[in-house]
Amino acid sequence: MTWVIRLLVAGFAALFVIIGARALLDPQTIIAQFELGQQNATGLSAIRADMGAFFIGTGLAALVGLMPGRREWLLGAAAMVALAFTGRVFGLMNDPLTANIAQSMIIEAISVVLLVASFAILNPRRMVAEPAPAVPEENIAPDTFDPQTNGDLGRPIG
Repeated sequence: MTWVIRLLVAGFAALFVIIGARALLDPQTIIAQFELGQQNATGLSAIRADMGAFFIGTGLAALVGLMPGRREWLLGAAAMVALAFTGRVFGLMNDPLTANIAQSMIIEAISVVLLVASFAILNPRRMVAEPAPAVPEENIAPDTFDPQTNGDLGRPIG
């Protein structure tokens, strides 16, 4: 089960890194994919910097989260995607819902669920029961005295 989760997260991360690399290297494809319209030099720079950083950073955070002892990074990646989803929800207050917006929101929602679920599933303590703390045996008497075997005469008075 954990290998399936790891593969799904790795696929998510690879997709995001690829989209980020496309934003850096060929922003025109991102302009077409996200319907951003005609851009001048400032717009192209923003696409390279902002969208490239978002997608590459989120993808790398997810990959780091797959490393042993670093699963918290999955929550960082989930938070980034959740913020993008929240931005789209705010956009729906003023703009109509299009097929591309709906598709992006569905992908983002599934991504958040995947990342948070993988954080829970990849928990190293999830399947291992913690051992009960050892209770030290206390010997209240300074020495052992058993009246059945030693009797009262076996011990001196005083």
